[in-house]
Amino acid sequence: MPADVRPYLVPRPGTIMWEPWFLLDAGEWRPLPDAIEGWDPGTDLRAARHVRIDVARFVQETGLDLTDIALTVSWTSSTTDMTEAAPAVKFDPNGMASIDTILAGERLAGTLSLRSTISLVRYSVERHVGVATVPGSVLAEHIQRMVLESMSSMFPVHEIDFSHTRLSPTASWHLETSTDLTAPFYGVFRVLINKRDRELRTAVSRGVKDRRQQALLDELQAGVAALLLELALHLRTELEEREDWPPDSVGDVLARTIAASPLHVVAPPSAVDLADFRTQVSGAVRSLGRGRIFQ
Repeated sequence: MPADVRPYLVPRPGTIMWEPWFLLDAGEWRPLPDAIEGWDPGTDLRAARHVRIDVARFVQETGLDLTDIALTVSWTSSTTDMTEAAPAVKFDPNGMASIDTILAGERLAGTLSLRSTISLVRYSVERHVGVATVPGSVLAEHIQRMVLESMSSMFPVHEIDFSHTRLSPTASWHLETSTDLTAPFYGVFRVLINKRDRELRTAVSRGVKDRRQQALLDELQAGVAALLLELALHLRTELEEREDWPPDSVGDVLARTIAASPLHVVAPPSAVDLADFRTQVSGAVRSLGRGRIFQ
């Protein structure tokens, strides 16, 4: 925690070894990914990790013993704003602690933040000045984030009659957007489906039943993804003014869109290069797994 200044001694970098998170997938433990594509809301997740402490260094740097501390893990879902925690785990004499916990799927969505902390669990008034004394004092922490749902699957979708709006009555869909980069993405972005396009309405509401419906959904997904990428490129200068946007804010999603894209264009081009640009966007969208994939 190099940026933190706490009123008590904390371990120096390298004293705590945060081993990678693992996720149980089809009976096998795999490294926790940055995103889980196709995750079904409500599906529980089982995650585990090990944390090691250099015991001699820890005691010297903090004035505490291993019996004074424990490993705690909590997680927060960005869209539900729900936080839960696993029971605290004590360290063994060799400085090892392991956590293995179930994350209830019904309380998860959006970006999941996993926070691991090493905290004081025993109170003492006999410790030296500068040594942590209050239970709950955080001595070290590690945060890892994971996107649980793809952007295309998380867009709120609404059906309306475009003829009663400013939108073209012959358009099939429209993406509502915002350039407020601090706004919650899933609160201001939504896909509007024109009720007049009955085939698309059926495909969206009932899911894929045949190849034609799959093609309609692929076209919609690719179109939305391409528009999102173009919007991100238009706002690239503003997006680069900050390194970290709030999780699932407009800035966060658009910045991740650019980072994940193989497109090397800095900004949308002039009319002369527009056709080439659209082709590059189409290819970038497909390389990200959006829309119809080559068979």
